[in-house]
Amino acid sequence: MNGDPQLVPRDALSGHRVAVSVSESADLLRLGLSKLHLQLTIAELSRAIVIAGGIVVYGGAVQHGFTKIVLEEAERYGNPTGAFEHIVPYTEHATRSPEELCKYAASLGVKSTVHLLDVDGVPRSVRDVRTADDDRGTPDPATALSAMRAHTTDIASARVVVGGKVAGFAGSMPGVAEEAAATLRADKPLYVAGGFGGAATLVGSIVTSELYRWLPAGLPGDLTREVRQRVESALDLPMGADGLTDEERALLAATHRPSDIATLVVLGLSRHLGVSEDHT
Repeated sequence: MNGDPQLVPRDALSGHRVAVSVSESADLLRLGLSKLHLQLTIAELSRAIVIAGGIVVYGGAVQHGFTKIVLEEAERYGNPTGAFEHIVPYTEHATRSPEELCKYAASLGVKSTVHLLDVDGVPRSVRDVRTADDDRGTPDPATALSAMRAHTTDIASARVVVGGKVAGFAGSMPGVAEEAAATLRADKPLYVAGGFGGAATLVGSIVTSELYRWLPAGLPGDLTREVRQRVESALDLPMGADGLTDEERALLAATHRPSDIATLVVLGLSRHLGVSEDHT
């Protein structure tokens, strides 16, 4: 698939939030890739979503990593009424001062907003989140992260999963896999970009195993039998409609080209939402 990812009208995803789940994959080197390939993919995917009028939802760190990449693309190409919602789990902001968090929120452009979650995943102001959680003692990090994943699933129309750890994660299973499972339970479109290995590839190889015959033996690396069994149990759900053809879904499962991934996600979701391709 070639060309610019803008294959649908500018407002094709207007009013719709698209959650992006990504973290580093230990399989990049074996697949002939680097961190830069993953970063470029998230940049182009974010750009395509906001150009189509959508809002990228990302739960992650403050001011660094993939958060900065999404923020830069949203501010450059997004709709002035909103293009990026940064969902900050309690584990990420609990050790930061209210002054630091307020400064970060104030530093965002008009196209981006930040939402601080309490340990139960409820968005609150800096003052409210501190008061509520100080009264409860020290929360379990896994609980707070699961609450964040549930919240992003609730507010988003669809989710894209890319990369992700299969070892050294917080909680009972890889975060990308947990978010994928939550999306399937909510019967929302799940787009699995499997070409970068890691947790997303694990998810894809379980829910659409026929699309992963290309996967080299031993990938994802660092995967234990116990983790695989937990993920398989959580993903005992059918894939819902996503607007893609069988051929397009197979390409999304294997490609590591940023333009392919961005195009397929936006095109599939626009079809799913009922936007005609006659406008392309």
